[in-house]
Amino acid sequence: MDQPEDFKQLGINPNKVELWEEARRETPAPGHNEVWYFDATFEDGTKSVVGFRPKDPAKMAETTDSPNVNILITTPKGETKSDFHYFTDAESTTGDTEGCDLKYGTDTAKGDFKQYDIHVAPTNGVGCDLHYEALTDPFRQGTAIVAFGDHDEDHHTDLAVPKNKVTGTITYDGVEHVVVGLGYHDHQWMSQNPIALYHHWLWGRMYTNRYTVYIYDFVASKRYDFAKLPMFGLLDNETGKLLFETDGHFTLDKTLYMQAQIGREYPKNSHYLFTNEDGSSVDLDITWQDEIEVRDMYTNMPEAAKKQFDAIDAEPAYMRYYAKGTVIYTDASGSKSTSRGDMIYEYAYLGKPDAEAHV
Repeated sequence: MDQPEDFKQLGINPNKVELWEEARRETPAPGHNEVWYFDATFEDGTKSVVGFRPKDPAKMAETTDSPNVNILITTPKGETKSDFHYFTDAESTTGDTEGCDLKYGTDTAKGDFKQYDIHVAPTNGVGCDLHYEALTDPFRQGTAIVAFGDHDEDHHTDLAVPKNKVTGTITYDGVEHVVVGLGYHDHQWMSQNPIALYHHWLWGRMYTNRYTVYIYDFVASKRYDFAKLPMFGLLDNETGKLLFETDGHFTLDKTLYMQAQIGREYPKNSHYLFTNEDGSSVDLDITWQDEIEVRDMYTNMPEAAKKQFDAIDAEPAYMRYYAKGTVIYTDASGSKSTSRGDMIYEYAYLGKPDAEAHV
């Protein structure tokens, strides 16, 4: 939804991301949920992921909130430490007007696109106190909303602060560690489980010496004719400002490989060329070096759950990669620059293999 009438209908400023957009956007209606997501990679090799949700994903069909917080820490030795906190609606508040202002029982997240403070109590020995300082402006593709259905009856979204300096402490095994690094934040809200909306997506960001790259390459499910729905932005590291936002015109060439554990083909190399009508372009080439995570979600499901997914042509699996990438940016005047960096990206393959699905 990126047309002038979309911005007008939704009351969204096309020229500026405003503070109210970071507040809660959904009601507790059945099927609706949202997440304020934070991750970081630290200088000592530690990695963290934290998500705040007003509804438990297992209780999406209910009409009341069931706030929850998940935290996942990867230690410098590669060990995974995680916890999940569940709270009652009465124990929690979610700010509804300006910025991110979440108080879920023992855990809090508060911020305004410029800085964020998140606290997850180490109830079971895993927690954090982290301060995010934005190094780029917030980015949304169009209104941040992708609408589905003849009457836009369903939607899914993404609004991000793609690059932040992150400082504070990480706790695991009951021991507190001081950390410094870089991180990412986004806010998503939805009226439907994404598995029902998408066939697959590639999501990631890359930090080069010159640029911050944000990509969310969505491909809709078979029900929506495998529509291509890209979100892509290139931001300048020096100023934090947006240099390039796709207008929807792009090509993708890829080299596929067979992932033996899941038994389906995935891109080994993905070469995107985004070309805008003003003459500017971004050439993004990504080649993964290592498989970080492999999750065959469908195979391990009970038969009853498999039948539910079969009914919507879904067979979800998840991959996460470490990759190297190259960015060539050409501005509207024809000036060109090249930059390279490391990248971690995910490939959520939700639908069943289909030759028409643009994998």
